[in-house]
Amino acid sequence: MALSIISSHAFSSIAGNPKSKNKSYWLSEKRNDGGEKCFDENTHIINFGVGFGRSYAYLYNAAGASAGTTPAFSVTYEQPWPKKLGPGFLGVGAYFGYQHTYYNYNYYYFYNNGAYYYDHSWNYFMVAGRAAYHWDVLNSKNAEVYAGVLIGLRFQTYTYSTNDPGNSDPYKYNQSSVWPVYSVFAGARWYFVKNFGLFAELGYGISYATGGLSIKF
Repeated sequence: MALSIISSHAFSSIAGNPKSKNKSYWLSEKRNDGGEKCFDENTHIINFGVGFGRSYAYLYNAAGASAGTTPAFSVTYEQPWPKKLGPGFLGVGAYFGYQHTYYNYNYYYFYNNGAYYYDHSWNYFMVAGRAAYHWDVLNSKNAEVYAGVLIGLRFQTYTYSTNDPGNSDPYKYNQSSVWPVYSVFAGARWYFVKNFGLFAELGYGISYATGGLSIKF
């Protein structure tokens, strides 16, 4: 939904520029104030995102259990490739994402009004490189639509603890692992003031859908 709204702003902004109808204008390397882009050879962007739509851990409901997953928080940086590539600009940069998932189960027993707890906790960290292509025909002064790829690593930590007497009391287990990640994504960005905008993306980062704030400098 957010991607559709921001995309509509992008297309309306592009369509509202009469020069967008002149093909030779878009293919020209010459720039002027009327052809200003929100992403060009001088652009540097930091995105602060909040994502939803994925959890790596399988969570199930049970009496006495509680489970949940935080939103996926991400920070990305993007800058242009030194030279223009074809009918647009290639942006390259880095991605960092984080998400936490928990599952807690308590087994209550009548003797001494006690309970056994079983606590599971996962932390996911993603570090990746990103590249996104910004077509001139989809890139106006205040809005744009872009697409790209992401390649990197996901670092996962898992912690399990319990006071069940069937284990040592208390018992705690830790595990870490690393997984490769890759994805394609599509996004749209709209600047509501000169250097501050909103963005929305679909495609796998640490979540399936991400939106947030873009700061250009």
